Amino acid sequence: MKKNLKQFSRYGLLIFAILVSFLPILNPLQIFSNLQNYSFDTLQRLLPREIYAEDPVVIIDIDDRSLADIGQWPWSRNQLAKLTNQAYAAAALGFDVVFAEPDRTNPQNFISNYPLNEDLKKELLALPSNDELFAQAITDHGTVVLGQALNNKNTIKPSKPKFGLVTQGDDPKQFITNYSGIQNNIKQLESSAAGVGSMSIGNNDAIVRQLPTFERIDDQLVPSLALEMTRVAVGASTFQIKSSNASSEEAYGAQTGINNIKLGPLTIPTTSEGNAWVYFAPTKNIPTVSAGDVISGLIPPEFFEGKVALVGTSAAGLLDLRSTPTEKNIPGVTIIAQFIQQIFANQFLQRPDWLFGAEFLAGLVLAVLITLSIQALGPIGGLSVLILGSGGIMGSSYYFFKSKLFLVDPVSPLIIALSVYVAVTFFNFLFTELERSRVRGAFAQYLSPEMVNRLAESSESLVLGGERKEMTFLFSDIRGFTKISEQYKDDPEALTQLINQLLTVLSNAILEHGGTIDKYMGDCIMAFWNAPTDQENHRQLAIQAAHTMNEALDAFNLEVEENLDFKLEIGIGINSGNCIVGNMGSDKRFDYTVLGDAVNLASRLESQSSNYGLHMIVGENTYMVDSPFTMIEIDKIAVKGKSSAETIFTCFKQETKFVKRFLDTHNVFLQEYRSQNWEAAKSSIGELMSSPNELELYYRHMNARIDEYIKNPPAADWEGVYVATNK
Repeated sequence: MKKNLKQFSRYGLLIFAILVSFLPILNPLQIFSNLQNYSFDTLQRLLPREIYAEDPVVIIDIDDRSLADIGQWPWSRNQLAKLTNQAYAAAALGFDVVFAEPDRTNPQNFISNYPLNEDLKKELLALPSNDELFAQAITDHGTVVLGQALNNKNTIKPSKPKFGLVTQGDDPKQFITNYSGIQNNIKQLESSAAGVGSMSIGNNDAIVRQLPTFERIDDQLVPSLALEMTRVAVGASTFQIKSSNASSEEAYGAQTGINNIKLGPLTIPTTSEGNAWVYFAPTKNIPTVSAGDVISGLIPPEFFEGKVALVGTSAAGLLDLRSTPTEKNIPGVTIIAQFIQQIFANQFLQRPDWLFGAEFLAGLVLAVLITLSIQALGPIGGLSVLILGSGGIMGSSYYFFKSKLFLVDPVSPLIIALSVYVAVTFFNFLFTELERSRVRGAFAQYLSPEMVNRLAESSESLVLGGERKEMTFLFSDIRGFTKISEQYKDDPEALTQLINQLLTVLSNAILEHGGTIDKYMGDCIMAFWNAPTDQENHRQLAIQAAHTMNEALDAFNLEVEENLDFKLEIGIGINSGNCIVGNMGSDKRFDYTVLGDAVNLASRLESQSSNYGLHMIVGENTYMVDSPFTMIEIDKIAVKGKSSAETIFTCFKQETKFVKRFLDTHNVFLQEYRSQNWEAAKSSIGELMSSPNELELYYRHMNARIDEYIKNPPAADWEGVYVATNK
């Protein structure tokens, strides 16, 4: 019986692993598709597309400044005619705008709107309309492409296409989204254009990841604005759509969809529905000029020579904002521009047909290997396979994206592997986890989470005592807390909520960098590194945490600025040294904490940060010669309660602000200050005051101290040590 049960368990788990591997095919509730998209988004954020100097695409932006210069939108089309004429050298000029109605400012409209004499009426009738001027400019330019808006609100058919179309394989219309109607431009403009294209972004969700290459209204295909602009720019007359069962395409009779689109020398790979993945670059890197500057002639015509210029809007009031995998709320015109850029750069994200099969096979193999490893080696063996397999899958996904721009899905195999691992190991861990839960429940109300986890692993930690270790300590305190408390004296609940929110934000920054939070003392946080586990780079981690805390505080202030009439600030003190760390207290009530002089000094340095006007003060034992940060010596100080002097520093995240000349001048200032050459020191301060704003308050403080020393000079043997009178 036992043997049969064992065999059933072995083979039953293998069958379970195989069945779980089919989940991506079933894709319940679109879970796998959604997670897949987010994994692809992550790859784009890690490795965004680069934009090169020779990239021909430029945006002519109808921005807020243009609206201020030219007037509210829509502009008179004689202004657009000026823009078109000014960009006459562009290889293609596209408008991400639909001109569905005649210009309301045409001269002829004044006849019916205003009481005019007959002579003036005749003169107005003789003038060309703004639409005529714009149409003539479009004709003269020769490579203008207008936008169209597809919809399901009407049954208007598109105008006669300006391109040829050749198809190979299955009829592409069956794979492309069908719309009932379209919003055309007025015939006068559309007939003058070299091409027209759809501005639709297709059936994307809140995040735009793909753009349609073609859409259709019944039997007529409409190219996207990006595709049509590309056609006009390269001087091609015909699109070629290759679908399943075309020559050289293996579909084995199945109608699997569209494969690619050829346009002259360019080949654009697509999804089966005819969409193309957009490979995004940072929006800020896209060449952009103001439409108002173009119209006013500030942008010379030769600037547009050989370029593909796209007219669109970033103005907030025109509400053409979209979200992409890499950015939120960006102008829709930039997405079209990005697609055109990648066409010319031949940088296409792809998911070849064989990828899904490879992903399925990877998930199946990994699931089976995990099951066999757990049965042979136990949960640790299975975990090793899971980690190695996951690393291999994620590494492969990253490699293929970087080298081939293939969108390899790491999520589906990983979910399969993790699900199998959890299911197979469930019963092995059940009783262990129950016991650990009992221990955690007994002590969670009294001890820190780190200590609770240690207790759950071993009861040997339930003894008093500690160990001697070199550690790094951080103290942070809210500045002006007493004054803040006074403002909330009638609403202590709101004060409590505010402080808890802030402490949560600051604590997360500490935990993010591997710190252990020892305790909260009102509005103060005490944290340490290199315990309970060893951290070789504990000094660097503490400083990184301090920078992250200040960044998190800036973000928090932006969130609450509407509710507060003051800005929250913190001071941070960091010091390293030997101490005793372990369980401190009585045999019935104790906590995991630290004791030592280095801890006290860190607290004193935090108190001094406000005196120096600095966000952070770092002790000399934390100073790193090969630091990735810019560390600047600021003073020698004997804090209250200590007779020996401590050299203190401040630290900045980036060193680009602090060029060698600044550091040399700063060091000269310290030398002159400690030599009691007061006027020379003040002269150096005057030069340094134009340096980074972060040090302005510090130099003001030192300048005031020098003024005091001029009045009351220190002893002749003074070595530059400032004796602090407060904690």
